Amino acid sequence: MKAEPKAPILPLLRQILDVQRYYRDIVIAELPLTRKTWDIQNYILECERILFSPRLFREICIRLASLMTSHIPETDFISLIFNLEDSTLEALATTVQCCLEPDLVEAMGITVRELRLHKLCPLDPSVLAEFFLAAIVPFYIAYAYQQAPKGDWQQGWCPVCGQYPVNGYNRPGDGRRILGCWMCETEWIHSRLTCPICSSSQEGQLMLFLEEDSNRRIQVCDTCGYYLKITDCTQAQTGCDLQLENAATVFLDILAQRKGYRPASHPQRFTREMR
Repeated sequence: MKAEPKAPILPLLRQILDVQRYYRDIVIAELPLTRKTWDIQNYILECERILFSPRLFREICIRLASLMTSHIPETDFISLIFNLEDSTLEALATTVQCCLEPDLVEAMGITVRELRLHKLCPLDPSVLAEFFLAAIVPFYIAYAYQQAPKGDWQQGWCPVCGQYPVNGYNRPGDGRRILGCWMCETEWIHSRLTCPICSSSQEGQLMLFLEEDSNRRIQVCDTCGYYLKITDCTQAQTGCDLQLENAATVFLDILAQRKGYRPASHPQRFTREMR
């Protein structure tokens, strides 16, 4: 594959990640969970619920709103946040978790419309949904950090929150493929030869990469048409921060999608669009 101009690491995404991880630690300190070892069949949060604080959620929203406004002035969430009651924020957290839609991006979009939050703000409902999803992420990360799925997890989705991965890496030492959840940052081992979406084997897996950056690859499945971004860390001293790596490799998403492949992180959404 020939190189195209690389998109820089997006400063806004990195700042959002910093806020999410800062509040992850605060949530863990203020809403501690007893650490359990789960022997799970599907994923933990299929039956459990995250701990939630409207006060902390409002703080996170304000921090994120300030960041958004500094980068994109037309996105003003501040007035909306101050006008929402704690009961509404509680309802948002409950509704998105109880939604029958497993894809949390779609679930948050449904939640915004069900609670009619888009009627309180001139912004597009999808923009509101993305904002509130970013704000609730620290609660999911905090939950995942305090839990320990047990056993040899072989599914393509996250064992904690059920979301599909956007990227992964081959770890130092044994080179095994580690997939990472974009929502709660859980990591798990998954076969390098199997597609996490359709479980097809090596014959349907292809690797695409830029000539000058072969350590960052797009693993595509010609059986189902989805792709993952994979970073080769086999020669590194440590693994990789998949959230930062995801932001740094937006150019790979562009390349893959131009070739007609779809991101593995939201397969249900794209399946519906294809019908």
